[in-house]
Amino acid sequence: MTETKSSARWWFLAHGWLALPIWVFLLFVCLTGTIATVSQEIVWLARPEVRANPPSDDAQMLGYDEVVAVIAREHPEAVIRRVSRPVKSMFAWSVQAEYPDGVVFDHYVNPYTGHIQGSERDGFSFRQFIRALHGWMLFKDMKTSLGWFAVSLLSLPLLGSLVTGLVVYKRFWRGYLRPRLRWGQGRRVFWGDLHRLAGIWSIPFILTMAVTGLWFLADSVLHHADIELPSTSPALPVMLDRDAVPLALPGAQAPRIGLDRAAQVMRETFPEVDASFFSLGESAFSPIRVMGQGAGWPLLTEAAWIDPYSGRVEYVRSIGNRSWLELATQSMRPLHTGDFVGLGLKLVYFFFGLLLTAMVASGLLVWTKRTARATAQALPGLAARWRRWRFHLSALLLVLPMAWLPHYLTENQPAARAGLGQRVAGEWSAGPWRMTLAEWRTGPPRLHDGEYEKAFTLALCRDCIGQVKAAYLRIGKPRGDVRTSGVLLSGSPYRMFGNLHFPGDLHPDAELWLTLEGWDGSKHRVAVPLAQASPATAQWAQARSQ
Repeated sequence: MTETKSSARWWFLAHGWLALPIWVFLLFVCLTGTIATVSQEIVWLARPEVRANPPSDDAQMLGYDEVVAVIAREHPEAVIRRVSRPVKSMFAWSVQAEYPDGVVFDHYVNPYTGHIQGSERDGFSFRQFIRALHGWMLFKDMKTSLGWFAVSLLSLPLLGSLVTGLVVYKRFWRGYLRPRLRWGQGRRVFWGDLHRLAGIWSIPFILTMAVTGLWFLADSVLHHADIELPSTSPALPVMLDRDAVPLALPGAQAPRIGLDRAAQVMRETFPEVDASFFSLGESAFSPIRVMGQGAGWPLLTEAAWIDPYSGRVEYVRSIGNRSWLELATQSMRPLHTGDFVGLGLKLVYFFFGLLLTAMVASGLLVWTKRTARATAQALPGLAARWRRWRFHLSALLLVLPMAWLPHYLTENQPAARAGLGQRVAGEWSAGPWRMTLAEWRTGPPRLHDGEYEKAFTLALCRDCIGQVKAAYLRIGKPRGDVRTSGVLLSGSPYRMFGNLHFPGDLHPDAELWLTLEGWDGSKHRVAVPLAQASPATAQWAQARSQ
């Protein structure tokens, strides 16, 4: 055998073996990724309430304030958290609102008629499920789970298969000029032609999937190693200065600008960007965050943080103030999903996803007919063992998400996201206002980034909502100034969150102090014994003090 033929044989074996040890798993990831690409469109086909059908050809869309007014009129008890206008005009607008029982709903509003066409509790949805199944195999934590690593590791054999495939397929560019798919010469010939044809036409798509998947892998490794890449984004949430929040008369709130005004400010800041997402903030000191797809770089969004009281721009996050490293790394996800231009590009991704899935399936059949025989001739001992164990690894990888499915459904069911948490500590009064304190998760504080922390939640009484500007929580009695009152709780008045850091030498008889600040500048405080607020934390402190 000549040296050239021997080299070609080993390249062929490398190409066949790069994907085949996990071929079932690779096929599964390709198929679920293809479905995930058009998951939003599948929902549009299956659920009429998410469609934005205009009543006439010349119908005009309502303003943002008009859409918000629909929710306020029909659900006066709701606290609106965000408004989203999909890039594709065929979708209804989504308005997310929270209710007194802590339940969060996404309302689908027809932007032409103002009619609430349907509502969905926040939690499990088809789109979330298929993306979790594809991206991290339903394992709990994205970026840190075994499933995320297993999926992103596929970028290595995918990239290797592309390189070896181009070496094996001599003069592959002829497939563009004279594509060949033979139907009547047997299954082996047909599947071989399909595999080569799908491969050469999918080269840019395969390269995109491999490179973006490789970045997801590298990002997870950096995350585990506590290495942060240089970033121009603010290290902490953008917050208003205390003096920038106006006072109000007792029992009243400071007036806020509407979303139409916020959209106008966004347009003045970015003349070529249409506002498509509004986050109304998590506290009285939070700006309105407005986002829109970048005109010069549609892979990313432009964003402005706007003072909700004066309309002044507090912070801008534009394409221009990102570094080249940020532009590259933050573009990886939209490049991977294809969700940054419109329906046309999504369908292109869907087509090539199907082509890639067909290529993996045809590659399997080619392997069983040709590569297995070539491997047996070159490495007879390895081939004999592989015939016995070849399906076990893929089967194991596919069993894992099925085993995790009950836990995923439990964690993401709407009931698990409602309420104040796992344990209600009780009700307390601070001056004229009453509130309910709860533990989001029972158990002692957990060590995170070198500090022990635990999340608490707080709900204001219905009559207090319009009077209380802010709520704070700290260990030990604060001094007189409201700035010493501790952690600012954020969220809707029906469920505000606060992540409290506990010292390692915490005394079991310590007290948590709650401070409520009114819109008129008044403040009222109440002490809550640690043993009442969190018995598990008091026991943890007792055990550490011994």
